[in-house]
Amino acid sequence: MTIYPKAIWTPLLGHSAPGTILQRDLIVLHITQGSTAIGAIETFQTSVAPHRVSAHFVIDRDGTVYQLLDLAETAWHASAVNGRSIGIEHVAIANKLLATDAQYQASAELVNWLCGILYVLCDRAHVVTHNEASVQDGHTLCCTGALDPDRVVNMAQDIGLSALRGRVEPKVSV
Repeated sequence: MTIYPKAIWTPLLGHSAPGTILQRDLIVLHITQGSTAIGAIETFQTSVAPHRVSAHFVIDRDGTVYQLLDLAETAWHASAVNGRSIGIEHVAIANKLLATDAQYQASAELVNWLCGILYVLCDRAHVVTHNEASVQDGHTLCCTGALDPDRVVNMAQDIGLSALRGRVEPKVSV
């Protein structure tokens, strides 16, 4: 089981399909269209077949990260790419309740960690929004109206570069 070390593990049972972490090569950013993480999690818990929904993570307004599914499990969050992706929900509402700085920081840290775990580049080809990943779902404002995916990716890249700089030993002159 792969659990993000900074997440609060909040298992969502019966709302995923089997899979493997090796299938995952894409991270999909979402907004909840609601104002609380608990509300988003309850929406997932109460969804029923054939319209069950889920995500791997929910990031609350204060930056708290909830992990609902193991990374190997297939979440139902962006129909065209569910089998190959990790879904991250951000508590926000399009054009009304924008993502907070705490959410951007938490999201960037999570995305940086996920890119390392999944062995994918931390770039916009591998970190996309719901409306980019699965156009047929009709979620045209997910995330456009509340979360800037470029900012998340740029911050995640900066975290990765800082970590690399910390590991590089300085050259010593003789």
